[in-house]
Amino acid sequence: MSTQELLIQAASKNAELLQGLNDTAYASSAIQQSQAYLSDIDRETKDCDAQVRSLESKTKTKLADHKKYAESTARRFMHRAVGKKEKFAEKVSKEEREYVEALAEENQAKSRRGEWVKNRDEARKHHAELEGINSTHRRLQAELDALYDSIFAGPTPEFADEDQKEWALRQASDALNDAKRRHEAEAQAVKCLHDADRFMNEALRAFDDARNYSRVDMFGGGTLTDIMERRALSRAQSAADKVKMMVAEAQRLVSDIQDLGNIDIPHGHIMSDIIFDNIFTDMAQHDRIKNSQAQAQREARNLKDLLGRTQQRSGHLLQEANAASARLETSRKELQQIRQDTFERVARPPTHDQAVA
Repeated sequence: MSTQELLIQAASKNAELLQGLNDTAYASSAIQQSQAYLSDIDRETKDCDAQVRSLESKTKTKLADHKKYAESTARRFMHRAVGKKEKFAEKVSKEEREYVEALAEENQAKSRRGEWVKNRDEARKHHAELEGINSTHRRLQAELDALYDSIFAGPTPEFADEDQKEWALRQASDALNDAKRRHEAEAQAVKCLHDADRFMNEALRAFDDARNYSRVDMFGGGTLTDIMERRALSRAQSAADKVKMMVAEAQRLVSDIQDLGNIDIPHGHIMSDIIFDNIFTDMAQHDRIKNSQAQAQREARNLKDLLGRTQQRSGHLLQEANAASARLETSRKELQQIRQDTFERVARPPTHDQAVA
């Protein structure tokens, strides 16, 4: 069966799908507006819930205060006994008024919450309807794409313009896939470097602890201080190893990421630091810790620069991917349009004049 015969055979199906797409095209943009509206309503509803809980607590307190006076025979008797009956009555009246005001405020807040809940339920129902319509739109689009592919896919010499648009679509699709792949790698590298930066901060805190313990040790800190210093240096080593591991993982993803310099951790020696501990060994170890800490601080700055450059590349690649996505959508629409035009031109029934001729 020729391409022209296929077009004529599928003409009614094509018209049906195009009409369905036209009828449901509004749903995609309407869903975005609906989602924003739902977010606003959810926020207002949560605020109302919090306000109602607060006012319920206030009303409960005011009711307790009111009952404390209104139902207390002992308090009434004491005020009467000291000649302050009127003052007691005023107090009861004041507590009752405050309770009534608090109750009214609570009821107003509950009424507002009820309205927001009603609006939220209606908005959710409408949003679900839009999602259903949008799902129908996607299904119809998939059916139309399948119909067109069954007729036009591959070379169709009699429709050279369609072949050209089909080739452009494939090029745009390949470009988008490549842009997504490169952006995904860069984004994962950013995550790795964020983790490396977190571990680097842990190493710097450990160096601060080790340096403080070392300073105490120089002034007679003793064996316990030596042990705490060594533990801090061990934490610094562990964190530095994790930094190295995460940077290596980032480099595996993106070859442009540079190496960091080494951080030499001065673990010391149990013989000199504990058994033969003296002011000279303590001072030497303190200098080694300071030098190592300076290395870590320098590499921390380098790591932040590295992270910043990688984030910048990731942002640029995201822009490229978005642009490639837009070009793909344009190519898809152009291909669909030329296929629609071909359907219209080839499958349209001949006019009376054409039939007579």
